[in-house]
Amino acid sequence: MTEPSAPGPAREGMRRPARGPAAYALAGMAAVIALWFLQKTALAFLLIFLAIVTAIPLEAAVRWLRRHGVPRRLALLITLVLFVACFVAVFILVVPPLIQQASELLPRIPKLLGDAEQRIAAQLTEFPELQSALSGQSMSQGQLPSMLDVIGRLGGASLSVLGFATLLVLYLSAVLYITINPFPLMRGYVEALPVHYRKPGARAYRSASTAVRGWIRANAIVGPIQAVASGIFLSFMHVPGAIVWASLAFFAEFVPRIGGYIMAVPPVVVALAIDVRTAVWTALFYLVMTEGLGTFLAPAIRGQTMRIHPVVILFATLAGALAFGLIGALVGTPAAAFVTAFYREFYLRGAGGAATSVRRPSRP
Repeated sequence: MTEPSAPGPAREGMRRPARGPAAYALAGMAAVIALWFLQKTALAFLLIFLAIVTAIPLEAAVRWLRRHGVPRRLALLITLVLFVACFVAVFILVVPPLIQQASELLPRIPKLLGDAEQRIAAQLTEFPELQSALSGQSMSQGQLPSMLDVIGRLGGASLSVLGFATLLVLYLSAVLYITINPFPLMRGYVEALPVHYRKPGARAYRSASTAVRGWIRANAIVGPIQAVASGIFLSFMHVPGAIVWASLAFFAEFVPRIGGYIMAVPPVVVALAIDVRTAVWTALFYLVMTEGLGTFLAPAIRGQTMRIHPVVILFATLAGALAFGLIGALVGTPAAAFVTAFYREFYLRGAGGAATSVRRPSRP
């Protein structure tokens, strides 16, 4: 009877075959194909992520109704009916006057920009160097983008109006499907994690969901306030396209801190075509509204739900906007909430969920 031979270098080599140039070439090709696929489908991933973010507060509303004794099916029906009713109300109340004012405003944009440039030049007569620099960068009528071009480049993709409507339908369908039956997705997410990471992963998702609910709650309250205040003020100041600029102001809080200033640029430029005093008052109004709501009201609504440093939010928003355009800016804050939650759970607390401490290595 022979003794079993000990595993030698030959057997270890059999278990772990050497990787030759062909294997590395195939791995490189696979990585290139994966990056190409991610680049081409980035918009789809962003829409799915945005649908998940939208479904989080809807699922919270369903749970709230269930805690008050409403059956889940009835709670789902009530929540989804209210959600769809909000979209229908927006399309009925806001879209028709928005389209009317936009159709009246678009043909006037070249003249308004020309008048604004002339007023700026008139105010800068005492600074000839600055005036010549600005005149060299003036925008001609042929450089003005049309509304279809602006819509067509949302999210960094070339979309027609029909394509945008198709994406909207797909987004709403994904929201409805996730809200109706979120359990397979959650089960798949948890089961995809290693066993010792499942509890921390579930805690990280709950923490990120809480932050997202606080963010959406702030947007749902601050956004209408900004829209109504902007519409009333711009109408009072007789700034063309008041409803158009008020609709843009509604989305300012979705891009925290910098969104209000970005949305203020078009109405201020249009107001400058009327006179300098109107433009100054418009700029002051947006400054006071953005700082007042963004510094006091929005943080008070969010409370301690997000627990994200403002610099992190600004970086995430800017990075998303530079990488994916408007949609990237919209998902920047919830993406920062998820990244922060997973960072706290897996890095600061450790995989097991306990706080980790730095230990010095023991001496031999």
